[in-house]
Amino acid sequence: MKLWQDGHFRAALHTVASSLTSQVQAKTGRFDVADKTLFEQTLSLSAPTPGKPRLRVVEDDGSPTYRSVQEGAMHFGVGLCQGVRNVTAHETDELDEQVALERLAAYSVLARWIDGADVAEAVEV
Repeated sequence: MKLWQDGHFRAALHTVASSLTSQVQAKTGRFDVADKTLFEQTLSLSAPTPGKPRLRVVEDDGSPTYRSVQEGAMHFGVGLCQGVRNVTAHETDELDEQVALERLAAYSVLARWIDGADVAEAVEV
């Protein structure tokens, strides 16, 4: 990525964050929400409702492990939005390369979970 190569770590990280939001919106069709709210709703443990599908990071077998992983992914996504994305959007100070790299790695974990997640749609009755 050219931004990273040119030392614009904050801008590169913001681009990554925005791209992941766009990917979640495209995967779920949820263009009505973004960022924190998008991750809260799409990774929620709640059942999907019409027009509000959920992403299931692992199969919903009702186990404590499922609940733990799903809630963890939701909180991780929200945390990255609030603690990283918002800061890169509203601050102008450049990030240290090592700090930016660590935050990029965190986004990589979330992106892998999102990429492998199944979309759960509401069951029509």
